[in-house]
Amino acid sequence: MNIEQWPLDKFIEYVNNPRNNDHAVDAVASAIHEFGFRVPLLAKSDGSLIDGHLRLKAAKKLNLDTVPVIIADDMTDAQVKAFRISVNQVASIADWDQDLLKIEIESLQEMD
Repeated sequence: MNIEQWPLDKFIEYVNNPRNNDHAVDAVASAIHEFGFRVPLLAKSDGSLIDGHLRLKAAKKLNLDTVPVIIADDMTDAQVKAFRISVNQVASIADWDQDLLKIEIESLQEMD
């Protein structure tokens, strides 16, 4: 798997993206600022964005010149559509262990 650096204007955003995520841009931009751009975008070599619309918006807000991208030309159009839904939906299926989450947050607070 090769990760390339692309300029932001190379991406073609998916016009039928069903995610409403403008309210999350600031939080993602803050995370990218704090931790760096750790999760590459996924796109076809023609620039068609498969995954990472929210991260792309955050990168634009941060005025980044380039972002990391993984090329996925091996995916069919049907796979791209299914992946877009799957990658965004799967995270919402998992639940939090509230006791362990509390421990993690308290540990972070102790670290300041």
